[in-house]
Amino acid sequence: MRLLYSFCVLHDYDRIDVALHEILKISRSQVSQWIESKLIKVNGKLAKKSRFLKKRDLIYIFSVKIQESLNIKEVPSDLDIEVIHETDNYIIFNKPRNLVVHHAPSVKEFTFTDYLMACNYELSTINGDLRFGIVHRLDKDTSGAILVAKNNDSHLHFSNMLKNRTMGRIYICVINKPLKNNMCVECFMGRNPNNRLKMSKLDKNRFPQARDSKSEFRKIAQSNNNEYELIGVRLFSGRTHQIRVHLSTIDRYIYGDILYSPEKLKFGYKTKMLLHAKLLYFEGMVFSAKIPKDLLKFLEENFVDYESRLESCLKEWQKEL
Repeated sequence: MRLLYSFCVLHDYDRIDVALHEILKISRSQVSQWIESKLIKVNGKLAKKSRFLKKRDLIYIFSVKIQESLNIKEVPSDLDIEVIHETDNYIIFNKPRNLVVHHAPSVKEFTFTDYLMACNYELSTINGDLRFGIVHRLDKDTSGAILVAKNNDSHLHFSNMLKNRTMGRIYICVINKPLKNNMCVECFMGRNPNNRLKMSKLDKNRFPQARDSKSEFRKIAQSNNNEYELIGVRLFSGRTHQIRVHLSTIDRYIYGDILYSPEKLKFGYKTKMLLHAKLLYFEGMVFSAKIPKDLLKFLEENFVDYESRLESCLKEWQKEL
């Protein structure tokens, strides 16, 4: 481990997570994660979540060093991930579909973090060896813009922007039937109590752990046979499977989504899920990720004049950001 921050507390606090939330402007859940990972010490001793802080207590926060002993996998010969934009503090990639972002006990395949390690990028270490640099995630079957932090200060900065919703994403996707109108969907979300692989809309009174979520959907273009529609989606929160859950509440499903679609739709899919994170925006800047070939092919075969309609929709959104 190496020292990330050290400072003296200026007054008393009832709890250490409340103190660091106020001082460092980070979430209390992030503080809890650090404490569980034994990365925080108070006056030289490991901190507990309920730790009371007194004026002049010395706080030490460490980061996990990426170990040279990690098993760095060889990059598949057909995997070359486009860099959309790079600075001294961050990199924005265009993640391809069918690529898991980070490791998990159940993940055995090559991941996006494997790619980052194999390419020897110098990245933040706040989230430890398995998620280093990752500020936000995309589902395995979702392509598009993803931001990776190069250092811990920028990681904290971007995490705060996500929390404050001053950083956001706009997606495009193809759905099974057209929307009646442009619309917003808001609901509380959480793990589906009957299927652990899925998320769902939940009653906050019955499931207090459910979190608020909001998405805006805009019509772009209908397919030649009026069976499908290309839509734009703006996220105002970043819950797991948020777009897919919100669409399911209005009886709409992303083409190729075999997890959420009803059985009668699954058998008709001829490609993987057509969901792409097209734009990433923050601090007055907007970055665009090229549409993957399979989605382009589907649009060209099933839609007329979708390019101009898509460009118009994205320009309207950018004016509002």
